[in-house]
Amino acid sequence: MAKKLFIFEDDKFENFYPLTYNRPVYELLCGIFLLREKFLSLYPSSETILLCRDYISDVLKDMTHFKVNDLEIKEKDQLLFLNGRILAQDDLPKKLTFSEKERLWLCEDELLGFSISGSDFRKIKNEVFALYEGKNIESIKNKINSADVKLKLVNFLWELVAENSSEIRKDFEILKHNLDFKGMFKNSQVDTQAKIYDSEKVFIGKKSQIDAQVVLDARKGPIYIGEDVVIQSHTKIEGPSFIGQKSFVAGGKIRGGCSIGVGCRIGGEIENSIFLGHSNKYHEGFLGHSYIGEWVNLGALTTNSDLKNNYKSVKVVLAGKMIDTNILKVGCFLGDHVKTGIGTLLSTGINIGFGTNVYGGGMLENKFVPSFFWGGEKGFEEYKLDKFLSTAEVVMQRRDKKLSQNEKKLIQKIFELTKIERSGLFDLKL
Repeated sequence: MAKKLFIFEDDKFENFYPLTYNRPVYELLCGIFLLREKFLSLYPSSETILLCRDYISDVLKDMTHFKVNDLEIKEKDQLLFLNGRILAQDDLPKKLTFSEKERLWLCEDELLGFSISGSDFRKIKNEVFALYEGKNIESIKNKINSADVKLKLVNFLWELVAENSSEIRKDFEILKHNLDFKGMFKNSQVDTQAKIYDSEKVFIGKKSQIDAQVVLDARKGPIYIGEDVVIQSHTKIEGPSFIGQKSFVAGGKIRGGCSIGVGCRIGGEIENSIFLGHSNKYHEGFLGHSYIGEWVNLGALTTNSDLKNNYKSVKVVLAGKMIDTNILKVGCFLGDHVKTGIGTLLSTGINIGFGTNVYGGGMLENKFVPSFFWGGEKGFEEYKLDKFLSTAEVVMQRRDKKLSQNEKKLIQKIFELTKIERSGLFDLKL
């Protein structure tokens, strides 16, 4: 008998555009871990299989090295399916657990997950192939008796940003019991003129370099710095914050609530924002309450607004609809491979799609800029796919990464799926 944990994406993946054109929601960073990684630490004795849209499965398999959309089940297997939008807490395995009897859990009528035996799996197999379609979720809900459970499900990107500070604190508490605080100064290079406040809440990974006149201020929350990180002089980092492996911080202010993923180059002022990884904000400029994808490059003095002058809640455009976030501070959401030119000003709550290049400076009036666009305040045109791919290959080569054939196929698919965006149908202004 084997315990198999299936993490699935449901029909709300579009709510997390532009970050989920090319990945499931559970591959998003919140705190120190990806949402998927939070599950794995809670169910250590089970085999994990990832479920997602067919067209992203090959890239997901390459990136994670997990089994993806693999539904080879034996009759004696115990199966647990969990919604990847759950913001996992320590008590999750007590609420959603492997069970020999069929069990299904809902939170305010949204599917949290279900447990079923391998021998009974055949009756829901067709639905499980595509749980990202609402009709299949409804079908499973009708086939298995349900129970209500109170858990946190995230519904939009701005909720991940809002939860980031508390998730950094929570993740740090999980990690700290296995961290070598006593030996961290032997394994890293911390200049004696660097200043650390509340050092018991600061961890510095192996081979990381902290220069003179760096301030690490953990008085309001923990700071976790990964391995091979460089933090240059005249940088102030306030907790709670997370700096991922091989990132480079070139001076500036990183205020509380920031998570910087693997391999980023960061400068200027950042507040309560998430960088998924391999992205650049190297120069001066402000970024606040935002979520930034991978392989993004923000030109010098790129700045976003995260607060409206009338102090009203911010509205965001998703799939042609204006959605009220009911939050006072909301910044920008930039998909993978987005580029901005120098002096770009991003309006409050702006959503910029996958592979778009914005230039020319000044304030963009659009609340939404489609994927694969090229232009600025004077107008946009379609970004030719061959030119985009050529640039993406160069960008990734600079980080010793290669754009794989599977990634090229996925980008082609996203280009086709987003044609409707570029038709002007979703062109909503402030």
